[in-house]
Amino acid sequence: MKLKDFKMLQLFAEEERGSEQNEETGGEGVLDENGQQEEESEKKYSDEDVDKLIKRKFAEWEKKKQKEEDEAKKLAKMNAQEKADYKNRQLEDRIAELEREKTLSSMKDEARKMLSEKNINISDELLAFMVASDAEKTKTAVDSFAELFNAAVNEAIKSKARQSVPKEGGRFNPDIRALSGIADMAREARIIK
Repeated sequence: MKLKDFKMLQLFAEEERGSEQNEETGGEGVLDENGQQEEESEKKYSDEDVDKLIKRKFAEWEKKKQKEEDEAKKLAKMNAQEKADYKNRQLEDRIAELEREKTLSSMKDEARKMLSEKNINISDELLAFMVASDAEKTKTAVDSFAELFNAAVNEAIKSKARQSVPKEGGRFNPDIRALSGIADMAREARIIK
């Protein structure tokens, strides 16, 4: 179906007064009380919000450029040996950071394994609070969490399993009419009489 045909179908679906005005204006917008066309588009951000966003992004960009320029000036002032030493220090720092991330990742895996052995499954966000770079600290944190978790679960189970005390003492008082009713039912239910 062509666009023109589609617009015509849309025009017939609207009120008669609106369809006449939309045919004249090209079918865009909404009519107000005076028959004038208004825009339907809704602003998502105010001008002030956009200005703040642009200023913040520009400030971030300036900081990044300034850092790059400072780095270039620092390298320009250094001789070949100092440049090599500087790059080696940067590489060593990066290696140390990656090793730390790897250690934390392996500690996280080990902590998850320890918790799964105790039938506890938790989110990564909560697990991150227990993981430390030291294996002993991680094990202590996991063990204490497991104890607290199990105690909380048991307390919740006990609170749900509690029953209230019966109000009437809970005794069975057989009513003679009820007993005779049961006997009558048993007689009627006999297949062989």
